[in-house]
Amino acid sequence: MLKIHHIFRVTGLLTAFFMSTLAFGQLVELAPIQHTKIKSQTYSDLNSRIFAGNTLPFWDDFSQGIDTLKWTVSGASYTETIGLNAPSIGMILFDGVDANGNPYSLSQRDQGETDHLTSKPFDLSALNSSDRESLYLSFFWQAAGRAELPDESDQLTLQILDPSGSWITVWSQLGGVGLDTDVFTQEIIKILPTWQHADFQFRFFAEGRQSGPFDSWIIDYIYLNDGRTSTDLDYKDRSLTKTNELRIGEFGAYPFVLLESNQNGLWSSVKNTFYNLENRFRAMEYSIVIRDSSSMNTTPINLNTPFNPVPNALERRDFTSREFEEIPVPENETTLQIITSITSGDELLYEVTAGDTTFFPSVNYELNDTVKTTLSLLDYFAYDNGSADYAAGINQRSGQLAVKYNTPQEVYIKGISINFSNPRQANQAIDINMWKDLDNNPIFTKEDLIAVKEVGQEFLYYSLDTNIRVDGDFYIGFTQFTNDFIHVGLDKVNDTGDKLYYNVVGTWVQNEEVQGSLMIRPHISLEAPFEELVAPEGNIRIYPNPVETLLNLEGVFNEARVFDSFGREIFLERQLSSKGEIINFIGQRSGIYVVNLVTEAGMQSYRILVK
Repeated sequence: MLKIHHIFRVTGLLTAFFMSTLAFGQLVELAPIQHTKIKSQTYSDLNSRIFAGNTLPFWDDFSQGIDTLKWTVSGASYTETIGLNAPSIGMILFDGVDANGNPYSLSQRDQGETDHLTSKPFDLSALNSSDRESLYLSFFWQAAGRAELPDESDQLTLQILDPSGSWITVWSQLGGVGLDTDVFTQEIIKILPTWQHADFQFRFFAEGRQSGPFDSWIIDYIYLNDGRTSTDLDYKDRSLTKTNELRIGEFGAYPFVLLESNQNGLWSSVKNTFYNLENRFRAMEYSIVIRDSSSMNTTPINLNTPFNPVPNALERRDFTSREFEEIPVPENETTLQIITSITSGDELLYEVTAGDTTFFPSVNYELNDTVKTTLSLLDYFAYDNGSADYAAGINQRSGQLAVKYNTPQEVYIKGISINFSNPRQANQAIDINMWKDLDNNPIFTKEDLIAVKEVGQEFLYYSLDTNIRVDGDFYIGFTQFTNDFIHVGLDKVNDTGDKLYYNVVGTWVQNEEVQGSLMIRPHISLEAPFEELVAPEGNIRIYPNPVETLLNLEGVFNEARVFDSFGREIFLERQLSSKGEIINFIGQRSGIYVVNLVTEAGMQSYRILVK
């Protein structure tokens, strides 16, 4: 296979100006996908905290999502996957595009403020002199993580609102290649008494190019309280720091109908990471269970397994479950919930004054001790974990993308689902394709559109409308008819980039640069999903089907009409034969066509696959 590589990485929303600088025919990593996870609130929380506003002690590790009673968010987004080696699961991403994924400016040269995260007000007017002198704000930050490294002129800034209503910069960090993109750095800032007032606020914001997500910063684990010093940088907290990793073979989702006969030996161990944020060793245990979300039946993998050796002070450690060969097969299609938890003695923050202990429910270190993720056992294969971090695509008219899959036994492919992630590209024409071998023509092609998604819809489903059986390797994807990049969701956690192929110059090339799993999924069935229409014996015969050139219509009929996959009648060259008609499909686009025949019994319709 000819290895002509037209791949390079560009992270960002590509404006018209920027796209004009790119050569055609490139596979590119595109804009990040904005995510929002809002922390659920109890009725008492809503009532008490709306009335009181933010209070001390103030702590947020974002493990439960964005707390809208604590924060006002403008453009910043929630992520569990972009940051690397976070203090706890859940982070806030500043990436230079607004909440809808749009750039703040269409001019490549525009620089300025982009995403903001602003605290709701605090009343600090009643603090005594000792507390006023010991009020500190701490937080963790990271440049880029899995995203785009900020340039040297880019900046992450922390400001406080002073008594006069002015925003005062108290900390900032410039970008540049010298920053470690794998490490979270903790900062601690003294909040001076002159800054403390009845409507105190603080905010983080990013500054940089406003034309797209070229410069990414991540914030986590924010803590504001009195009684602190400049060296108060550890916490009586042990956390889980990322989503659970579990695979069935190479897959993040697996067809239910194939599980029973094929699961043995395919399951990976469950993986996660803990971080001891306290400056002392701590004995800990972990448990991992898999729960069927339909029946609620639970399969224990590990129960109260001690960490050995005992975790040291400020230690971060990867850990895995025991190995297991299989799980009890659910009764029906379902989604599995993988639940990992640690037992470490974490509890509410408390302080002891004159023998009295005061607990602070606003700082609950147990919240980050449990992580739940899902794995689907439905009707499809998927390499991805269900969440798009970025998008990827090509910018070539008639260019093609394909993802390679392998089935352990013969199945029917009944449909293909694709996460087209840019809503502004709705209603563009595409061809849905399926190949047995990329060196040959597709075994299925269907003209279709990128439909408008409903609210909350991630994937568009394309039915194949004909029975196609495969065994072993096969490929699914699409052909585009624009020189614009068509955005397809990309999961950056599970890297199966070697399964991705593209064709922009008439030759298929295996991807070597874009890392992740492109979110294109085949839906399968063991039985033929579509009813074969059989004409009455001795009446109508149509062959060959599929057809490449000439289609024979044999039998008695009064009229024949041909329609393409968009429902438009087309007028093809025909000629009479001794038994009926011959229709010439030479030069027609591959796909599904419909032939309507008017007979004495009425109208009869036949689906024809043109190869």
